[in-house]
Amino acid sequence: MNINDVKEAWWLYLIGIIVSVFIVGGALFFAYKAKQRAEEINMPTSTLKKTMITSISFSILPSIGIFIGVITMAGLLGIPLPWVRLSVLGALHYELLAVKIAAEGVSVTTLTVQNFVTISFVMTIAIIWGALFALFFFKKYQKAVVDKVDASNKKSFANLIFQSVFIGLVSAFFGDAFSKIFSFETEVIQDGAYTGQLVNHPTFVPVIVFLFSLFMMGFFDYLIKKKNIKWLENFQLSLSMVLAMGLAVVLGLGGIY
Repeated sequence: MNINDVKEAWWLYLIGIIVSVFIVGGALFFAYKAKQRAEEINMPTSTLKKTMITSISFSILPSIGIFIGVITMAGLLGIPLPWVRLSVLGALHYELLAVKIAAEGVSVTTLTVQNFVTISFVMTIAIIWGALFALFFFKKYQKAVVDKVDASNKKSFANLIFQSVFIGLVSAFFGDAFSKIFSFETEVIQDGAYTGQLVNHPTFVPVIVFLFSLFMMGFFDYLIKKKNIKWLENFQLSLSMVLAMGLAVVLGLGGIY
């Protein structure tokens, strides 16, 4: 069986359409229910409007990065699988990492049906357990842990734990970016396809992008608090992400990568 016939199969596109329709339909349904509930409790129109703008911005702007991720993975896996996977829950960097691990030593020219099935398993079945945990056990977990967290009490141990986890996540991503200054293996591309040959190509780009996004977050925070530009609160994180990705593209076009 030809690998191109599998990764671009019509039934994979059909699954993509079904999944997309289901997700969009679910989002519209819950948006309608939320609007009804807001009207029942007489929620101020200004609050409702702010919530809608925030939700839309946090949906559309990060989707630009996800779309780039679909294009990135489409070269190896075709369009349907990345489309289906990134249409559901998850994060772009986790999916790219999963593909990288599962496709170790595999290139466009050496990809087999067995490789494709393995990558598909890692990107779908292997990541389903978080969703199943939330479905069956989150209510008990929420009562035991989440509901006991007093966010208003800055000295509470629970609040310290949540802050520590967040700082730990940021530190982990910065550590990964910083490590690429010393060693960063990339695959050689020849005639538009990966050859499977690795070369060590240390780069400062991840650190530059990380620091630039940090600077932009601080700049937007300054505009919000000092210049009283309150509408930026809804776009602060999303704009920082998009601008940082744009900087990475500009550096790449300038030969810095």
